[in-house]
Amino acid sequence: MPADDLNSRPTPGPPRVVLLTSPSLYGAAIMNIVGRHPGLDLVGVGLTARVYKGKGPLATARTFAQRTGWPYTSFNILVGDVSWSMLRATGRPRGVADFRKRVRPIKDVNSPETLAWLKDLQPDYIASYYFNQWIGADVRAIAAKGCVNLHPSLLPALRGPDPIFRALERNLATTGLTLHHIDDGFDTGQILHQEVRAVPAGTSVMGFYLQQAKDGAEILANWLAGDLSATGPASRTATETPGDYSTFPTPAEVRAFRKSGKRLYSTGEWLNALRQID
Repeated sequence: MPADDLNSRPTPGPPRVVLLTSPSLYGAAIMNIVGRHPGLDLVGVGLTARVYKGKGPLATARTFAQRTGWPYTSFNILVGDVSWSMLRATGRPRGVADFRKRVRPIKDVNSPETLAWLKDLQPDYIASYYFNQWIGADVRAIAAKGCVNLHPSLLPALRGPDPIFRALERNLATTGLTLHHIDDGFDTGQILHQEVRAVPAGTSVMGFYLQQAKDGAEILANWLAGDLSATGPASRTATETPGDYSTFPTPAEVRAFRKSGKRLYSTGEWLNALRQID
């Protein structure tokens, strides 16, 4: 790094963190936990605004429904856009200071505009959790100390966009949470920390996702603040042992899931979850 850049960096203090997440029920819980950690300086939050290339929100929803079916699509819209709109209408989440100044919608995390925004923030860490965009090398290079991701499974098991659905679909008794460095793959970087979690009996996808979002955000925040030691060999990566990658469920898989008595969510627990976000 050039001397001028070194001289222009902020004075030592809590790690400067940029969080990449989603405008959703889960993202709100994550933002509150990371934003309120006393050992961190949350200098920016990037909220994914990813839609299918060349399509608007409605066309994206139709395309997604063709892949997954309307029950799964409407569930994702509910915990995403609908929940976020209701939270913002009441001034939530409140865990990010100067919300309007620090929070930015991101259509393309690798675009020149986003890169310029990130460079201006001078982050020590860029951290993603529940963020649906591929993070390229140019983004990763901006973080002075590292670019990390929290994934709600025990990698390399259950790689992919919905590990909670897959854990319940497969009747797993346990799954977990994995913090790892971000590399060029999806959920494949060097593992920094893992914790096992039991899958609660009778849980819904939404209920377990929200619990994993909160638990994962605690792990992420504590690690960024230096309060959590690494586990496992430093050279271990999420590709060195057999794993699997599953994309979004198909309509047939969602029908089978629901027919077996499993739930995506219930209206009552969704309303209660919204009330729990401050």
